[in-house]
Amino acid sequence: MQRSSNDGTLDVVGMSIARESNREWNGEWTATALIVLLCTGISASNALELVLLILMTFKRRDGLYFWSLLITSIAVLPYSIGYFIGYIHVQPILLGDIINNVSWAVMITGESIVLYSRLGIIYHNDRVLRIVLIMILANGSIFYILTTIVHYGTYSSHSSFSIAAPIIEKIQMTAYSIQELIISGIYVREVIRYNRIVTASFSTAEAYHQQHQKQHASTLRTIWELFIINVIIITMDIALLTLEYCNFRVLQQSFKGLAYSFKLKMEFAILGKLVDMAKAGMLAETNPNLTMVAGRGGWHDGGTGSGPERSKSDVTHASFV
Repeated sequence: MQRSSNDGTLDVVGMSIARESNREWNGEWTATALIVLLCTGISASNALELVLLILMTFKRRDGLYFWSLLITSIAVLPYSIGYFIGYIHVQPILLGDIINNVSWAVMITGESIVLYSRLGIIYHNDRVLRIVLIMILANGSIFYILTTIVHYGTYSSHSSFSIAAPIIEKIQMTAYSIQELIISGIYVREVIRYNRIVTASFSTAEAYHQQHQKQHASTLRTIWELFIINVIIITMDIALLTLEYCNFRVLQQSFKGLAYSFKLKMEFAILGKLVDMAKAGMLAETNPNLTMVAGRGGWHDGGTGSGPERSKSDVTHASFV
């Protein structure tokens, strides 16, 4: 079978990207360079949009969920721009490198804290939540210090740093991906549990009335939309990890900012669903130990005040303008 000229063109572009995906810019606007430019532009645009959305969405600008979401969204902008100016060798190169690495630390750890604070809205095991928080802080501290030492060591004459750098990069990317997978996994499990509880609550004869049937369908739709969004977030982590282990370093670095900007935008979709669930009383009904408290306190566990501080109040007070 004779191949078309379009197939041949795609092969050439594909081979060009594969060849250059682990190289820095050589002064020519190749396919890889254009992909880096495109990812930078979209990431920066998403970051600006996210900041505006956050400031317009939250009427109460406090709480862990709000601040982690805002700071992480802001960090996407310098991360993307910092990597791009380093990629095209804007002098001094160290400037772009520093901007990229500092914002990388804020963005990666910040995203995990966003996931953690959102998890606390529907998951109420204090011990597990505390372990998750310790995991986030420990991974952030250990890998940021280790990666920074090895990365800037590559500027020295010691070749051992250059050998260690890609290995450390793979280890820390794997650790962060597993970390986000654990948090998202707990969240998905809770979403499935909520589905079972809601289904059981509507299994009585009363649920067969038309009004209750509509409420049941709406509730289940909200739960499954939350499930799908979290699966998409997990898929993005897998895609980043795949690029890392395929040694497509340039593509992985540029796609990272794009992926995190999209993951943060999906937080707004999740936030909207959680607000709907809170207004419908679903979060309280599925956990009888929770009571809605008006004012600054927001959600509390049975008035005990025990356990780590949660971000439930962020959701109950968040509303779209």
